[in-house]
Amino acid sequence: MKYFEFGKENNELMVLLHGGGTSYLGVLPAAKKIAERYHVILPAYDGFNPSEPKTEFKSTAYEADKLEDYIIANYGRKVDILYGLSYGCRTLMQVLEDNRLEITTTIADGMSLRDYPDINNDILKEIYLFFFTGIFFIIMGRAGKLRKRFLAKITGRSPEEADRILYTKASWKSWKNQDRCLIGKKTDYSVFRNTDMHIWYGIKGTVDRKLSADLDGLKAKGYPFTYRIFEDMGHGGLIGENTEQFIREVEKVHHPVTG
Repeated sequence: MKYFEFGKENNELMVLLHGGGTSYLGVLPAAKKIAERYHVILPAYDGFNPSEPKTEFKSTAYEADKLEDYIIANYGRKVDILYGLSYGCRTLMQVLEDNRLEITTTIADGMSLRDYPDINNDILKEIYLFFFTGIFFIIMGRAGKLRKRFLAKITGRSPEEADRILYTKASWKSWKNQDRCLIGKKTDYSVFRNTDMHIWYGIKGTVDRKLSADLDGLKAKGYPFTYRIFEDMGHGGLIGENTEQFIREVEKVHHPVTG
């Protein structure tokens, strides 16, 4: 796992966790812009890093642990803003569950509110991964021009963004490990109490409309968080095509005007 850092001269630390099936390059332009205001750490996941093509993704727990080690060794335990996009929210939740860092503001953008199924049998796990992971591997992991256009449509992003963001050189093993580590894992939403928690969705495409379908049910359970729905943004479009607005929205939740 590698870490790209920008804006070290700034006082507040923001960690950006990019989505699954993509590389850090998808968030890189935004990270450099955000670094005008924040010290940004942008991790590059194992298995999805063009500069380390022979590495393989192991699990969200492994990636979270390495990230926590790095931050503690270099900057202590304090993180001002932890941001996760899409599958990056899985790693984000693992960081919150580990409770090794003191995180002031947490933002989960395009977070799935559905857990993976409970499957104990190894053969059944492989069958599940073959079909479930296989669909995403074919559509995203080996995306050609038409598949990228399809992804752009359902995510509400531009074809240019889809082409820039997707990483098509990750191994089948890395793709499977992304999902294997989450089979049977129950999301512990009680960790929202460890931070100021915010959940965002850009519903211009169909993806986030489905991901956000359980929001009211989650809220009814009493977990402390706020949420925003951006109707004119796609999945990850706020930090992607609209980085300046992303910074403004971060400021609103991290430095709210009170009184």
